[in-house]
Amino acid sequence: MLSNKNRKHRTIQHVFKISTIIIICGIIVLLLPKIEGFKYSYQKGMPWKYETLIAPIDFPLHKSSEEITAEIEKIREEQPPIFNYTEASSDVQINKFAEKLGEYKTLFNGNDINKIVTKLREIYSRGILLMPEKFNTDKIKNILVVKDGIAQEEKFSNVYTLKQAYETLVEYVQSLHLAKTTEEKILSMGLNNYINPNLEYDLTKTGLAVETSMKNITPTQGMINKGDIIISRNDLVTPETYKVLESFRIEHEQSLGSTVDRIRITAAQTILTLIAILSFSMFLYISRKRLFYNTKDFFFLYSMFLLTIAVGSISYFQNINILAIPVLFFPLIVNILFGTRPALYLLLGTTMLISYYAPNNYMYFFMQIAAGIVAMFSLSHLQRRSQLFIALALIFLTYVLVYGAFTLIQEGSFAPKHLFAILLLLINTVLLSLIYPALYLVEKLFGYTSEISLLEFSNPNHPALRNLTKKAPGTFQHSLMVANLAEEAIYHIGGSPLLARTGALYHDIGKSYNPIMFIENQTGGLNPHSNLDFDESAQLIIAHVTQGLELANKYKLPEAIKNFIRTHHGKSKVKYFYYSFKNKYPDKEIDEALFTYPGPDPVKKECAVVMMADAVEAASRTLEVKDEENLTNLVNNIIDGMLQEGRFANADLTFRDISTVKRVFTEMLINVYHARIAYPKLEKKS
Repeated sequence: MLSNKNRKHRTIQHVFKISTIIIICGIIVLLLPKIEGFKYSYQKGMPWKYETLIAPIDFPLHKSSEEITAEIEKIREEQPPIFNYTEASSDVQINKFAEKLGEYKTLFNGNDINKIVTKLREIYSRGILLMPEKFNTDKIKNILVVKDGIAQEEKFSNVYTLKQAYETLVEYVQSLHLAKTTEEKILSMGLNNYINPNLEYDLTKTGLAVETSMKNITPTQGMINKGDIIISRNDLVTPETYKVLESFRIEHEQSLGSTVDRIRITAAQTILTLIAILSFSMFLYISRKRLFYNTKDFFFLYSMFLLTIAVGSISYFQNINILAIPVLFFPLIVNILFGTRPALYLLLGTTMLISYYAPNNYMYFFMQIAAGIVAMFSLSHLQRRSQLFIALALIFLTYVLVYGAFTLIQEGSFAPKHLFAILLLLINTVLLSLIYPALYLVEKLFGYTSEISLLEFSNPNHPALRNLTKKAPGTFQHSLMVANLAEEAIYHIGGSPLLARTGALYHDIGKSYNPIMFIENQTGGLNPHSNLDFDESAQLIIAHVTQGLELANKYKLPEAIKNFIRTHHGKSKVKYFYYSFKNKYPDKEIDEALFTYPGPDPVKKECAVVMMADAVEAASRTLEVKDEENLTNLVNNIIDGMLQEGRFANADLTFRDISTVKRVFTEMLINVYHARIAYPKLEKKS
């Protein structure tokens, strides 16, 4: 029977979980686009899986975005640049030129002077322009010249650039075959000083002309009449058919207008969202009940669910191509912290909803699931930075292969335009590299410990381990042996060998407070317990647990490691002093609490295995004969005794796991204590 307090606590937990699911569901529904979906799903190159589709109404054939873009580019290329004509500047320069030539009238007749001035006037009348640097003159055929408010089209070849005007005037002077000295004097006048542009490029007018032309672009071309067969069942969706289907879809969505039944759409989206969340919840409840019932883990996982959807929605609200959005970001963090299964469930649940934003739903779903599975198995135990980069390379390769395969199916070829999509996928992959720093932030905020962090803590140079080595070297050697035993056992039964090893290294750090009280640190036959009562000795021994937790807080050790410190004895008794007390004072009432560790008993299998390894390793040192039989009996007796005491009642262990642990411990201890060959002594010659 549950107490009222426990019943109340459980009720609060249920309310919290239900409220969290409802709130997350509501937020996700708000993030989903409120546009009534087209009931048909189709892709280029794939067969039409519905009944024959007949046009129910007349509707225009809409141009594709590529076609409209091509028309816009054509307008920009074909729009003649607009230039304003300035006649006043031309007259000034011509008059100056005529006056300067008049200075040389004694050298040649006035008729030649008039010819040269007339030539310059002719050049000015045709127009001299200064071309902007950005212009590609090879593509310009015509220009518009605005003169007296009237625009006239001129061939680009009929007007002069500054260089052309100068060269034309020089050539004309040379063609007159004047005396050499006269010609040289004319050319030395600096003819270019009298040639200035009289056609000024008007960027504003040109831009307005382009915009006006663009406004005249029609989004449609042709009509589909009511009753026309759009596509028959099992026919392949060709590019032409795809265009008609897209036009029908656009017309369908536009026809909704303000009459969209938002309540109906919201209700339907709520149902879909609930199905996705409940599917995730069901998977989690069945395979990872511990995570489901732990409030912190529950909140974290469902927050990751919401954040994944939120990241995916960026493509809709910010008009960013969804291929560039790193939707695998949070599922991969879950994978690193909790393992493959929860991450895979999260990926499936979120991708079902995020695909709602993707234009090509099936391709996107296929792509994310495939890349996610590849990433999760390559990052199942992230212990080196190189693993992350290898995983990112595999993700990108999967993206490219899936995208390329679907493109070949739908279009029959891989055109250069698809290189932009590959670039977006590359951006997506690069953004996923931010997982590494984000993981550190998540660990600090939620108190989780990744294997990367465990590697850092397992370094013997960590201050806490350095302190243990210095003050209690015997305990440190014991911890190393426990770590080896636990790591190997966890490797065989499943779990995190690195977590077991790291936890084992720290489980006895509390002994550094008073190392002499523990036999592995005693030298010279000195034993302080000889002068203490049994209950006092027991309390000093028990204190290493609480003192270990104090040190753990001092060195800012994560909760995952603290669990090993507080559970490696569970709620067992300090049997040596407990039995000694009972034997010496059989009639005296004993205070059990003075001889009992505070606990709790272990829950995680790694903690339970470290408890076994700790007891087995310590007891093995007491054996006088360390042969196979004695070691086997020792391991079996100690672990069976723990089972009978109920030390593993809450642990995630099966009897098969325990049997495997026994076998591994026995094999390792036999290898450690195997008989060695006695080296012969060198006999001295008499």
